[in-house]
Amino acid sequence: MGEVPALQPAGVRAAGALHVHTRRSHDALGSEGEVAEAARAAGLDFVMISDHRPQSAPESDWQVAARQDGGVLLLRGQEISLGDAVGRVLAFGLDTTMTGWTGSPDEFGWVLYNNGATAVVAHARSPRTDDSWRPGETPGIVGWEVFDLADVGRVRLADHWVVYHLLSLAASVPIGRAHQSLLRLYRRGFEQPHVAAFDSLYASGPITALGGLDAHPKTRIGDGLVPPYEPFFKSIVNHVDLRAPLPPDAAEAAAAITTGIRAGSVFISFGHTGLARNFVLFLAAPGGRTLGPGWPLNWQSGLVLRAGFWGGPTKRLLYRVMRDGATAAWVSGAELAWPVPEPGSYRVEVYRYTLRLGPLVWNLRPWIFANPNRVLPAVG
Repeated sequence: MGEVPALQPAGVRAAGALHVHTRRSHDALGSEGEVAEAARAAGLDFVMISDHRPQSAPESDWQVAARQDGGVLLLRGQEISLGDAVGRVLAFGLDTTMTGWTGSPDEFGWVLYNNGATAVVAHARSPRTDDSWRPGETPGIVGWEVFDLADVGRVRLADHWVVYHLLSLAASVPIGRAHQSLLRLYRRGFEQPHVAAFDSLYASGPITALGGLDAHPKTRIGDGLVPPYEPFFKSIVNHVDLRAPLPPDAAEAAAAITTGIRAGSVFISFGHTGLARNFVLFLAAPGGRTLGPGWPLNWQSGLVLRAGFWGGPTKRLLYRVMRDGATAAWVSGAELAWPVPEPGSYRVEVYRYTLRLGPLVWNLRPWIFANPNRVLPAVG
């Protein structure tokens, strides 16, 4: 490998939560004001709300697609069932009179296209099989929940570790570490059915990986929600690359977020949101050309996959390079500079650890999950 391309500064991006329910859903409590307050405390820029809309809901509650609340952009969407043979999506930008869908996935894709709307597959591989996505494709749908905190919680609370997880959650709330207990539910890391399905789908066409929460506050104790929003907002966060800072106009800001999601210019972090904002990933080609995740590039000799953290951290990091859903390499060190050997879909995962002695690693924790860089076969 020749000269390694320098790591570039982290660009303009926004951090936010996906799949959040409020009291407008029949099975949740919590106001949009409480969502915004928790998002500010967690250091987020936006929240994508996805309530279940009953037929009886007042139209006035659903007429505004997005609004700003004290520096937090709230995007109002809906969780919609596409039928028992299909699954569920989170839809943003659709006519809010829609509470369900009885047509085919292809027809729904045309509805999205004609409305300039965005949809994300929810509960992609849920333990509740009625929710899981069953078609072998996603026509017109741009996103896929590779992580769903509620889904993995249902799995963990049904196994023999249930007592440990419940005690851990209970003990961590008073000391402000509930988000860390939530992330321990992902003890299998990125080895999830949702992820494997995403990798297989991506092979046939780009779709954006996103992390969802399915946050449903169920009750109140005094003035507080149970469970509260803030620990969820500190756990699984989506970072969307932008061309410019979010504008103050809510509709324009919402369009910027959805444009980044459609392009696949997104990575997901598990905790440590502030440090995760420093993450940089790009594909470097000879001649100085660079491309971030989501943008295709034709194969040529000299391509290098670069990743790291502009401004830190630099210690106790492990990078895993995935090609077409299979492990291509593990790389230890502050930065990743990996020569790309052939065409394929390459994505990068970042892990943190406490101690390493040779091949032995203690307390390996998943942290960053980036959308793929697609390297197409050489032209001609």
